[in-house]
Amino acid sequence: MKIAITGASGMLGMALIDELSRNYDIYATGRSKVIERDRVYWKCFDLLDFDKLQSWLLDTSPDIVIHCAAMVNVDQCEVESDNAYKLHMETTKIISSFLKSSGGYMIYISTDSVFDGKKESAYLENDLTSPLNVYAKTKLAGESIVLADCSGMAIRTNIIGFSRQDRVSFSEWMLKSIVKGEELKLFYDVYFSPIHVSDLSKIISILINKKLCGLYNISSDFGISKYDFGLLIANVFDLASYNIKKTSIDDMDLAAPRPHNMILSNQKISKELGLKFGTPQDSIITLKQQYDSGWLSRIKMRSMQPKYNFWK
Repeated sequence: MKIAITGASGMLGMALIDELSRNYDIYATGRSKVIERDRVYWKCFDLLDFDKLQSWLLDTSPDIVIHCAAMVNVDQCEVESDNAYKLHMETTKIISSFLKSSGGYMIYISTDSVFDGKKESAYLENDLTSPLNVYAKTKLAGESIVLADCSGMAIRTNIIGFSRQDRVSFSEWMLKSIVKGEELKLFYDVYFSPIHVSDLSKIISILINKKLCGLYNISSDFGISKYDFGLLIANVFDLASYNIKKTSIDDMDLAAPRPHNMILSNQKISKELGLKFGTPQDSIITLKQQYDSGWLSRIKMRSMQPKYNFWK
């Protein structure tokens, strides 16, 4: 079975390569080749070049496409809305159409921010969507394409983990700021249910054989505020938290409005797969285990420093 991954140089794409290349041939596309690996075949191009995208699909003829590519900078999507629509909608149309004609299957990676955030409990897959910004609107539109074509499944999620090379993920930015003693303003009124990227990649490795169709939330077992998440990182890594400050998202001048509540219920996928999901703290413990093992230094191609001085 041949698996194609878009956005393969991103955090989830690389985790999927780590997980899936043991058993499958992987056809990876991204803006740059990040690693050399047996059974991984790279083709680097801009997905917004639709002719190149169609040619890549024809040349590789994948059985499964995991569509991870996204403009993840929410504020940038407001400024470059045309590109956000093209990447999240038009590329999804092209891939979905190809797979529908070839009998293939797509896993489309969506977001937890497709709601207005006013619900006081975790969001279910069938809750009414009401996206507040261009990023969420275009990701939701991509979902609709996949579900309408019955070409696969859409996954709503929010991942944490370490990025590759010189990129800095959300959780890494938090940890870096805590280590350096820089003031870290985190929202006490924005809630999410993050899952570690390696855990999501393991779940996707199960899903590619089941080929479920429809919409699924994949998240941790409960929600946490961004502020409490930062405190939890400091606690698990045994670091001082004096520089972590509470702030409200309503006091921030952001280009894109954000929902207050992005917590997802994972009951549907948990029942389907018979799996129990971890907590946000479990995901942070995985971060620490990766750091302590030297994994972070290997992927960043830097030498290991004394305790958490990696970013100093």
